[in-house]
Amino acid sequence: MKKLLLLPLVLLLLSCRNSKPAAPDSPASETEPIAELPNQSPVEAISVGADQTKESQQPSIKQGIAGQVFWQQGNQMPSPDAPRRSSKNGVQRTVYIYTLTNTSKAKATGVFYSNIQTKLVTQVITDANGNFTVSLEPGKYSLFTKEEEGLFANLMDGEGNIYPVEVQQNQVTRIEFLINYNATY
Repeated sequence: MKKLLLLPLVLLLLSCRNSKPAAPDSPASETEPIAELPNQSPVEAISVGADQTKESQQPSIKQGIAGQVFWQQGNQMPSPDAPRRSSKNGVQRTVYIYTLTNTSKAKATGVFYSNIQTKLVTQVITDANGNFTVSLEPGKYSLFTKEEEGLFANLMDGEGNIYPVEVQQNQVTRIEFLINYNATY
C-alpha cells in the first residue's frame, strides 16, 4: 500500500523537474514587476492661468510634484487559490491641482467632488502610462483626477484636507495617485 501512495508523488516530482519555468509574460507567472516611477520624458504643466495648461516634454523639474496615476479595478481580495497579481495600471488622466482644499470647501458625493471653492492652480494631462510632472511654488495642494462622475480623490489627512500634497523649496514631491473606485477589497 505504501508503494502505491509514493508512486503519484514520484511522478509529480519527475514532471516538476523536467518542466520549464513560466515566461515572465505568461499567465502562469506568479509575479509581475512592481510599477516604479519612471524617469522617462514626463509631461510638465506650466500654469499660464487657472483655465489654461501648456504641455511640454521636460526631463525633470527642480521643484513641484512628480507622480504616476494608476487605475485599479475588480476584486483585490487575496486568495490562496489564485496567484498574486497586480491589476494596477498606469492610466492617462487630467490631474487638477488646487490650493489645499478641506472637505468643508467642496461638495462630496462619495469619493467624487464638485463645487470646489478653492483656487485651481493648474491642471496637467498625464502621459499614456500615467506619468506627470508639474512645477509648483512651495505650498500645500490638493490633487484630483477628472472622472465621468466628477473630480476623484480618495485620500484625506486627519484634518479633512482632500488628497494633500506639500511642495517644499527646491524639492520634488513624488506621489502615486491610485484611482480605485471600481475596486473591491
